[in-house]
Amino acid sequence: MTRHIFGDMSITTRTAILLSALVGAIFIIAGIFAFRDTDHRARTAGLANLDHYARQVARQQDERFARIRAVHQRATQLLRAELATNPTLGTPATFDSLFAPDPRGGRRSVPALFDGGVTPMGYVRGVGAIVPGEPDPQQRRMLSAAVHTVHALGEAVHPGMESLYLFTPRNDLVIFAPARSDRLNFYRKDAPPDFDFQREELATIVTPAANPARAMRCTALRHILSDRKGGTWTTGCMTPVDLGGRHVAAWGTSILLDQLMLAGDFGDIRGADVILISREGRLIYHPGYTRQAQPGPESLLDLTRTADPALQALWRFVRESGNRPFLGEAPAIDSFVALRRIEATGWYVLVRQDRAVLHADTWRTVGRIAMTALVCLVLQALAIFLLMRWQVGVPLQALIERTRLITRRTAPARFVERERLTSPDEVVQLTHDFDLMAERVLSTQDELERKVALRTDALRNANKALKVEATRDPLTGIPNRRHLMTEIEARLAVLGPDDHYLLAIDIDQFDRINAEHGRAAGDAALTQVANGIVALLRDGDLCGRMGGGEIVALIRASSQADAMAVAERVRFGVTMLESPGRHGAMIRMTVSVGVARARDGDGCDSLYARADAALCEAKQRGRDRIFAHVPDPRPIAPPDIRPFVSVFG
Repeated sequence: MTRHIFGDMSITTRTAILLSALVGAIFIIAGIFAFRDTDHRARTAGLANLDHYARQVARQQDERFARIRAVHQRATQLLRAELATNPTLGTPATFDSLFAPDPRGGRRSVPALFDGGVTPMGYVRGVGAIVPGEPDPQQRRMLSAAVHTVHALGEAVHPGMESLYLFTPRNDLVIFAPARSDRLNFYRKDAPPDFDFQREELATIVTPAANPARAMRCTALRHILSDRKGGTWTTGCMTPVDLGGRHVAAWGTSILLDQLMLAGDFGDIRGADVILISREGRLIYHPGYTRQAQPGPESLLDLTRTADPALQALWRFVRESGNRPFLGEAPAIDSFVALRRIEATGWYVLVRQDRAVLHADTWRTVGRIAMTALVCLVLQALAIFLLMRWQVGVPLQALIERTRLITRRTAPARFVERERLTSPDEVVQLTHDFDLMAERVLSTQDELERKVALRTDALRNANKALKVEATRDPLTGIPNRRHLMTEIEARLAVLGPDDHYLLAIDIDQFDRINAEHGRAAGDAALTQVANGIVALLRDGDLCGRMGGGEIVALIRASSQADAMAVAERVRFGVTMLESPGRHGAMIRMTVSVGVARARDGDGCDSLYARADAALCEAKQRGRDRIFAHVPDPRPIAPPDIRPFVSVFG
């Protein structure tokens, strides 16, 4: 067997390998024992560190939430004392001095409550409030008392707690947060009059049905509701307030994601991650998945429904561990883990470290042994090679010279490693010569296959370019007239006319834009409008350019009012666009929209004719408006669509 394995090697190489293998085996055996001992020590120390920090995180979080619970309890005591002892709370004058009527409905906190000023409750600052409806006398008393309570107690705990707020089942909110960069403008100014957050988790967890113990409960990681872009993440703890045996309000304190874990607490553990998971299976904190200023739905953090294999394995490990602490290796998540619970919230704390990081010290020891063995192998192989060179190398060199006589008669090889030509290994040199001869036989076939592949790629790219050129408008990149009309005809033929509406959209006074700012600026503005309209439409809607500044879209709508709403969204969205014009000026554009409903027997031409007629009517009525083509000549007024944000945080 040994003779067969080494039969193709030179004497020098064979002897060097056998001796190197013997020395290497000795080092490998020693390395195995060293690795096991070092690995055991490193694992024991690493797990002890992980468990220490898991306990530390659980203790820190328990202390934090205990402070929040104590503040909420103290706030309830102060609120009840204020209601019992302050006779001015219920007077209209006191209430009006704190909450000014909002022209849109309800009331908002007066500017002095946030900016700082003297009120019937004393000096107050950093407070914002919204009262969606007109409260009764009892509610006025409680809201007035809440202003004094959140300010007095909030100042006492600030900046350790960023916010303290009270909210009611009727969507009243009084919040103390003087350090907020947005100055609480959402609640003080921007929130709509029909502001409703009762379906949000912060409100549902304090109801008597969901919280019969009337204890503090904390939400999962959620978007802060006053952030219109949905990129700010927070969790909050809520404590119900009952007066006279009736649920009347709740205290709340929010904790931003960036403040949930203190930076630098685990810098001395290489490769360690701290993860917080709620008992319901919601991801609270994970450095790889939860990041501030990262928009996305809260459902992405639901471990019970996630499609991410890593998060699925993480939740499966937590469920299998139950409520018991865990310390050791978790193969399911390929890590060493210390698992603890935060008693105040019921959350799980996992301090996780990759196995590769924990084994790093062990592998460094093994690496030093391996390097020592490698140096010894090289030295002894070199000695054997020098001794055997003169005994075996000279006869082999004569054979090599004979093969060189043949290879010199062939053209130079392109694909053979030419460095083997001067290799000290005789077998390598002989292999080089034979490879050189074999390469010339195969080179013609390889060249032919390469040319075929190049031609095939060129043909495929040409077909793709032709398809794009045939279906896309070269200026705006959206479907061109011919492709759009073909698609409309096909959709009407397959799906029928029911619930199909055609929108004819034309940029108002587009020729004036070209004349004032030049054709290049006009083309850029047209491209921006066309792509903006595509973004404003819904999935499945068809949209393309008919020519000039006219865009046509075929949409599905349950009613003409629904179609008019889509048209109004397009019209309003275009007014928000700006495009650079001549001399640094910005081009603001408007569009007129004609709406026509598809009928039985309609083709693209007849449907477009009615939409175009409606578009002309919209132009004649003053532009920047929509008009629907209906049998009754009376126009259907567009719906009043005013975008707003209906949530807060």
